[in-house]
Amino acid sequence: MPDIFYQKNIDDWALQLCAGRPDIEMDMAEDFLNKMYRSNPDFVFTVSRDFARGCQTPILVLPDDIPAHPYEVAMESALLAPNAQVSLYPWKDPEERIALAVRHIDSFLRAHKI
Repeated sequence: MPDIFYQKNIDDWALQLCAGRPDIEMDMAEDFLNKMYRSNPDFVFTVSRDFARGCQTPILVLPDDIPAHPYEVAMESALLAPNAQVSLYPWKDPEERIALAVRHIDSFLRAHKI
């Protein structure tokens, strides 16, 4: 569902933003959301595959498998990024796994603290 973030934000965020900021019109919010979510539709909306391949920043992937965060994309991201780590999946169910995921996050952040 590549359009899920655009639709959610155009229906909620953009309307609230425009209502609270008279200097921002709906077409401005639409332009922003189009650039953010629709300009690179073949992978993820924030980076290209080439960027992920060259990213030297350590990343931790906590895979999910919902329309907004498909498992396949999480795994491809982890495989592309040279300094990626992957946590367990599913990490939210059963509930007892959340503590293990949190420990993984904590150790990852401590290991990469500047």
